Amino acid sequence: MNKKTKHTLSSILFAFSSVLYFFLAYIGFENQNIDLNQFQQYENIITDKGIDIHYDSKGGESDVFYISLKGLDEDLGIYRMSKNYDDLLAKFKVGEKVKVYYKASNDLDNINIDLIQVEKNGETIISKEEYEKKESSLIYIGLFAGFGTILMAYRYYKFGKIF
Repeated sequence: MNKKTKHTLSSILFAFSSVLYFFLAYIGFENQNIDLNQFQQYENIITDKGIDIHYDSKGGESDVFYISLKGLDEDLGIYRMSKNYDDLLAKFKVGEKVKVYYKASNDLDNINIDLIQVEKNGETIISKEEYEKKESSLIYIGLFAGFGTILMAYRYYKFGKIF
């Protein structure tokens, strides 16, 4: 393979990686304007609450707020980049009855951070908008990184360097 062909192929592969970033943006877009009826619903009494560690698929860990409900096999939680959970700790009390909307998880040993909404006595305590806002960051990251990768691939193809 000659140098020009190798250079062109490298540029194409580099540009193709932007597909991954655009897919990330698509995932974020799909998690906007959530219909709560499409998610698991459960209503029961809070048996535990607090801050604990959630382990991600890459071996990383993050502090998250969680609640445990009587009769539910998984703990449900919320991750915030700010790590500020004081308002949630104050809003929930052990022994209170709540209704939760969430995406079910197969990993019962880990806190499920796909808690969408929580209601108590007909009042929304944690709104689905918080979950949607968190997911919208995927849109911005995906679009920015996707277009950036395409631009860098073009510069590499045209000038033989990225910067």
